Amino acid sequence: MLTRIECIPCILDDLVEATKILNLTEPITKRILDEALRYLSEGSKFKYVPTYHITKVHRILKRLSGIDIPFQNLRCSCNRVGIELASNLSGQVDKFSDLERFIKLVKWSIAGNLLDFRTVGAGYGLDISAIENMLNENIKKGLYVDHTMMLYDLIKDGEMRVFYILDNVGEIALDRLLIGELVKLGNAVTASVRGGPITSDVTLEDANLIGLNLSGASIVVEDSDTLGFSWEDRTREIGKLLEDADIIIAKGQANFCVLSEHKDDLPLHVFSLFTTKCEFISNIFGTKNKINLAVKLSEF
Repeated sequence: MLTRIECIPCILDDLVEATKILNLTEPITKRILDEALRYLSEGSKFKYVPTYHITKVHRILKRLSGIDIPFQNLRCSCNRVGIELASNLSGQVDKFSDLERFIKLVKWSIAGNLLDFRTVGAGYGLDISAIENMLNENIKKGLYVDHTMMLYDLIKDGEMRVFYILDNVGEIALDRLLIGELVKLGNAVTASVRGGPITSDVTLEDANLIGLNLSGASIVVEDSDTLGFSWEDRTREIGKLLEDADIIIAKGQANFCVLSEHKDDLPLHVFSLFTTKCEFISNIFGTKNKINLAVKLSEF
């Protein structure tokens, strides 16, 4: 989904909130906003997806603030929360059937998409039980669009090549459980992480921290520090993974926007697992409310 007029204020709001979280001085903040506003005013910004521009303005923030890893403490806190949640969940689903376990892990992976300090302010000072309760309440809402069984029917017999595009820190620990289930069923999974830290997106360091390398999946590193998967920055290796995959699973709204814009260039079986963060994306599915989605892109 390409950038719309309504996206521009959100891009600026995201940047302003970031400067507040990082406690940047007023002079530095003004320099960042001055340069970001100049960037947003130059040429058409409506031929790219919103995250293309969010990446650009956050790179300005990184450069002018001199902070190589913004939000490092929050990133660590998110991963700590995710690891503990995943540990609790793993014990709960051990005795489930393959189908029951798969459905449960998909729902928790989607609920984990709420663990994004950029957009929802979940509050990582909360104890684990409070955050777990918050995610459980989200799961009770159900999936507004639920193509989980379409996905299960494809992977249940194994032998599928799955390209799994990860999203944020924290939730990656829940993704690891779902990826482990895909591998357990006999599928070959490759998971991609960003080439550097920016906002809350996952890097190789985060993947290693939560033990993704122990899930049986291969890990590929994208070329640069982008918010969400970048179509423009994809490497030849990533391009081949997209082309050769039997199934693509993408986490998060940012990755949904990118892949839905290019779905005609992708394999038939592309699934997005996420919670909506804005009204525009919810409107695509016929509602104004924030919703949970397990959607096959070819079905909408």
